[in-house]
Amino acid sequence: MQKTVSATASSSSSPPRSSTNISIDGRRHTRFKETQFNYRYGQKLHSFEPEKAPYPISYDKDILELEHLDGQLVKYLRQGSVSFINFHEAERPQRCLDLGCGTGAWVIEAAKEWRTTEFVGFDLVNVQLKALDPSLEERIQWVYGNFLTTRLPFEDDEFDHIHIQSIALGVPENKWNVLFDEICRVLCPGGSVEMIEDDIIFPSLPRWFTAPMRAKPRRSTSVHLPEGSVRGSISSSLLESPPSIPNHDHALLESLYKAVFEHRFINMKPSAVLPSYFSTYFRQVTLGPVLSFFMPPLPPLQPLSPRMATAYAVGPLGLDAERRSVVNAAPPSSSPARPISVSFSSAMSKESSSSTSESSLGSRERSHSSPLKPSEALSSIAVSDTDDHSEDIPSPTPRGLYALEANGLADKTAPRLPFVTVERLDSLTERSLAMHLHRAYNYVLGCQDALWEELKDRLRNRREELEPFGWEDEEEFEEVHNRKKFERLLERYRSDMQSRVSFWCSLHDLGWPQPAREPLSKAELIEEERMHEAMLESRRTASFEDQQIPCRSIRVLVGFKP
Repeated sequence: MQKTVSATASSSSSPPRSSTNISIDGRRHTRFKETQFNYRYGQKLHSFEPEKAPYPISYDKDILELEHLDGQLVKYLRQGSVSFINFHEAERPQRCLDLGCGTGAWVIEAAKEWRTTEFVGFDLVNVQLKALDPSLEERIQWVYGNFLTTRLPFEDDEFDHIHIQSIALGVPENKWNVLFDEICRVLCPGGSVEMIEDDIIFPSLPRWFTAPMRAKPRRSTSVHLPEGSVRGSISSSLLESPPSIPNHDHALLESLYKAVFEHRFINMKPSAVLPSYFSTYFRQVTLGPVLSFFMPPLPPLQPLSPRMATAYAVGPLGLDAERRSVVNAAPPSSSPARPISVSFSSAMSKESSSSTSESSLGSRERSHSSPLKPSEALSSIAVSDTDDHSEDIPSPTPRGLYALEANGLADKTAPRLPFVTVERLDSLTERSLAMHLHRAYNYVLGCQDALWEELKDRLRNRREELEPFGWEDEEEFEEVHNRKKFERLLERYRSDMQSRVSFWCSLHDLGWPQPAREPLSKAELIEEERMHEAMLESRRTASFEDQQIPCRSIRVLVGFKP
């Protein structure tokens, strides 16, 4: 899903512009621009200037692999097809262009499905898969260029289908007109174009989720009143903050992330911009609704260390010996095993109840199953049903997995699904939402170099913009010190998001056991128990709205050239 957006016209048939000249005797090796990368702070970046190629994402392996998640989602929703257009056998394209092909994953999958079609993958850099089956390789050509600075190196009316996905991350708003002019030029009359684009979202976590993970061992400030109530609990001190403090722990990163795209004149909501271009350049246009996937359900807490049976009591916030032994108990072996499935759906989800609701803003939410209550999740994995820590956690309102937003907020009708059946969307599992969040936060981390450049610019020229986020720097060894602080911010964001995604839940569903944990020292044990207690308490403050925030919004557009 790492679609590289820009590209310097060159193909396998015509040599591209190189960075060195070939000598007369032919002994010098040519380094083509698309094969050159810059390496900064461990990230692999294209070598073009931001003004010529503003695409800010790195080309690291973990980022490139995200492209395959997009392909699998499309194939699942389309029941095996790689396209949102229903091509009959005799109507399949003869020559197809994938504009911004990235690793070429879509081209390869499409070549397997359309066995007589010739494909051209066009991209800025050479990161495509090359070891292909000969039957596929003879029908695939990789071409490199920058469609933001030069014309596409193709003839007029050369293609009868053009596929575009995830290029909006690197297309400035003033370049869309030029790009669509070129798309129309190389598309033959009657040819089709399909475009799948994501809005640029910074996924954030509410403070009640992250605050317990910042908790440090300290003496309890709680007061136990005679009637049994407790005043001054850990959540009140951690979760309540003055209005001047940002509303979540990663507000500085969010500000830098948005500034990266604003300064490159890239619209962060292409789903709102692209429909007007499609209506201008194409006919028989079909605009899908904006499909937003919500944050995944709160995962159950991981079980405490199995060596905790010998732990000392640690005061009001600690567990007594009897309750600690309950926590240490292994999950009952009689609990039914989840079916092993690696798809976006599972057999269990089909048996779950579903509900449908329509919002007054033209959004439509569907729930394919009720989320596991925190108390149920904890009882099945970490805490006994008799543990009073889980009994008073409120059960969340049944929630949907996604929402469909019509063309405008004034549209009161339920949005149509022209490309995908509602039943197919409803068959997605709750754990599939974790993959969307995984994709979203990794794209933020993939912008690390651009985020760092934005932070340095503020430190040099606009320090006052950093004051609301509590950023303080020192004069001595300033850049080294600031870089270390910046890397700690990124690592904390990564760690918090990994806790929210909780892939261990998905592995548990596939039958993988919890890995054995190392014995804890007394200090580690006290910290572990306090952290566990703080997390349990913080979940009582969780609101339904916090989980109905989209972590991904995607839109499909299809049109035909007159």
